[in-house]
Amino acid sequence: MLIQVGSAETLLDDSVRLAGALGAAGDVVTLEVWPDMIHAFPLFHEQVAAARRAIARAGAFIRSAQGIAGAP
Repeated sequence: MLIQVGSAETLLDDSVRLAGALGAAGDVVTLEVWPDMIHAFPLFHEQVAAARRAIARAGAFIRSAQGIAGAP
């Protein structure tokens, strides 16, 4: 699972706890905390370079996971 969260996100602590719980359960989890970003920051991809980078990283993560799962 990929969790992307901004450091100024209201749900930052929840995201960190979720990542910890998944890891403790033996699941593979990647937590990315994006500096100075707010809730749903990728929605602002037209204005914010970090949002564009986050979307690109999510795409790469999904493509990588598809290869692992054997999906087309």
